[in-house]
Amino acid sequence: MGDGLSGLGERWVRFLRQYGPISQNENMYDEHIQRAARRLGVRPIDFPHPVETELLGLLKPHTPAATSIVLTGTAGDGKSRLCGKAWLALNGDEASWASDEIYHEAAAEIAGRSRTVGVVRDLTGLPPDGPHGPYPDKRTLLAAISRSFLEEDPDCIFIVAANDGQLMEAWRRLEDDASVAAQRTLEARLVGDATEPGRVAFFHLSYVPCAELLDLALDAILLHEGWAAAYAEGEADGFFGPDCPIRQNFELISHPSFRTRLRQLFELLDLSELHVPIRRVLLLLANAILGHPRAKERLLSPADIRPRLKQGDAHLGDIHQNLFGANLTQPRRESLEIMEFLNRFGIGEETTNRIDNILLFGAEDDALKPYYDALLVERMPASRLEHLRAVRNSYLERPEVDADGEHPFLNLMAGQRRAMFFAIPPGQVEELNLWSLTVFSHAGQFLDQVATPLRRSERVPRHILARLVNGLNRVFTGMLVSTDRELLLATSLSNSGAGTSQLLEDRVSVAPRRGERVDILPDGRLPTLTVQLDAGVEVRLSLNLVRFEFLMRVAEGALPSSFSRECHEDILAFKSKILAALNQLREPAPSDDLSFRLLTLNAAGEPADEVIEVAYA
Repeated sequence: MGDGLSGLGERWVRFLRQYGPISQNENMYDEHIQRAARRLGVRPIDFPHPVETELLGLLKPHTPAATSIVLTGTAGDGKSRLCGKAWLALNGDEASWASDEIYHEAAAEIAGRSRTVGVVRDLTGLPPDGPHGPYPDKRTLLAAISRSFLEEDPDCIFIVAANDGQLMEAWRRLEDDASVAAQRTLEARLVGDATEPGRVAFFHLSYVPCAELLDLALDAILLHEGWAAAYAEGEADGFFGPDCPIRQNFELISHPSFRTRLRQLFELLDLSELHVPIRRVLLLLANAILGHPRAKERLLSPADIRPRLKQGDAHLGDIHQNLFGANLTQPRRESLEIMEFLNRFGIGEETTNRIDNILLFGAEDDALKPYYDALLVERMPASRLEHLRAVRNSYLERPEVDADGEHPFLNLMAGQRRAMFFAIPPGQVEELNLWSLTVFSHAGQFLDQVATPLRRSERVPRHILARLVNGLNRVFTGMLVSTDRELLLATSLSNSGAGTSQLLEDRVSVAPRRGERVDILPDGRLPTLTVQLDAGVEVRLSLNLVRFEFLMRVAEGALPSSFSRECHEDILAFKSKILAALNQLREPAPSDDLSFRLLTLNAAGEPADEVIEVAYA
């Protein structure tokens, strides 16, 4: 189809633009994306959702049992798209699905016999008044869905898509017995409890790792045939020529090292319990490739390239800036959670002396030049490199600030630090302190020495556990203790959360001993620091990225309140839970026992305790 005037490459880029942060809301809905694809005559971005195979397997003739299906999550998680895939698998009418109707029905053979399958593709948008298929109103339909949860062999099953916030709200308004039982089932599934009775397959799409979604989205975009067409249509001084920022950004994001580093950031988002829905992943990638602060709606189209090259500002469409929303206005950037999440890493603002020396003096310094050449010259388009050198020379000659309060090179430096972050190869990560270019200087250790070993069912290295225990001890006691072989449980005369706690309640061995141990184990989506006080008695602390960074910094000597007050309070609450569990295990102390152990440190920070007895007056 297409517009008949432009080639596939140009039409593909115009289509990709629809996924970016444009002002229209149409790009927020799968139906409108499909219409844009048909209008422009391009194959839409499509990839199998991680739960798709399991979902469609429930709708086959030979599946063991018929069950209703609930798809929940946040907006943009792909619920509508999965409903569409299910509808096609049921041989449902495509014209009916293309309408604005929210409820659809089809007959299909499932689990050995014919059944009716009802699909609610957006429970929130379902009007209270019907009719909805054979059901006169929303309440009657929800009651039928509830009954399907309880029947052993239902004649009618349902696929229901709903945002997690609205899912329970819809059922709380119903009072019949089946709906009340269905509500209990859904509440249990929402918190991961599969023991509550009920025949329902529950898919919480917000639990799908966003690093996995990134892999799928990148493959779908970068392997699209539109790019090959764009190369064929390339113009020397325009669209997809050698100086075209869209082409340069496409080639950078296709580089394996760039993809690896971007994926690491997404893994860290998963390990920070920050979810990015599919819609936002696609928005980020479209903005990364097409972003430009001076283009209409801050996104380039093919027609923009020649004017931008003539203006001499094509370099402003740099992918390293676009990834963090630098091409967008501040209000728009702050309104997009994916941009806000990535900017929490502080990439561009954080730095090291060595990195800045490479950027400033690497072109002339013999010791730094190999790094400068490998990380900048060989990876940067000639036009951008020429611009960088010109502004850098201006800064070295006259570092005075401009009318806006700072020299343009300082802004350029932030962008180049971001570029360095994505350019540093694996073999130089430690040498150049890659993760010191972020707020989370221990993020690499968290990925490589905690998350990765646990994913492979391997043990976390002893020295990492030791550092974490040392950090815990410093928070638990409020003193610069150096021990990492045992956990010190201390309180004060006032409470267990006091700044300095010198009343030693007990010591817990890190190595297994008489039922005690401290370890890091996998538990759901996050690593978990587990303190075992006795057989079957454990207290657990989920280790997200911020908590890991906090404990590692405290172990290095940072003050607990200097990095995160919230983390400090979390660790003190963890200590209180351990003490409460310990008190449950202890035998009551004799009423006449008025002794306590006072914790002291020697010059090396090693703890000792002295028994103090209080005599009766």
